[in-house]
Amino acid sequence: MILHALGENAEDVAHLLQFGGWRGQPHNINACPVALYLRTVVTDVTDAAVSSDHAMVHTSDGAEVSVDLSPAVAGFVLAFDLGAYPALIEIATDENGDVIDDLDR
Repeated sequence: MILHALGENAEDVAHLLQFGGWRGQPHNINACPVALYLRTVVTDVTDAAVSSDHAMVHTSDGAEVSVDLSPAVAGFVLAFDLGAYPALIEIATDENGDVIDDLDR
């Protein structure tokens, strides 16, 4: 139900995430804006990972729950990983504030 609340299409999802300040990194299941959203809005979630078709959340009581993404959220994740929604991309930096690129990893 929490994921369906993000919107009816990928654009709605992106808008709500941007409005809420959830920014993340493409191709990173733990740093996806949707994973960050889940960790913030669901009180008993201690960790979340989001792929293109489902979310895996861990709860404070130790449960691991897999949830299928709605078409809207799945569409957002796929588009985000392809570079859409640049305003939602959090740039990774090191402790000096320098941008970490693929050559640094």
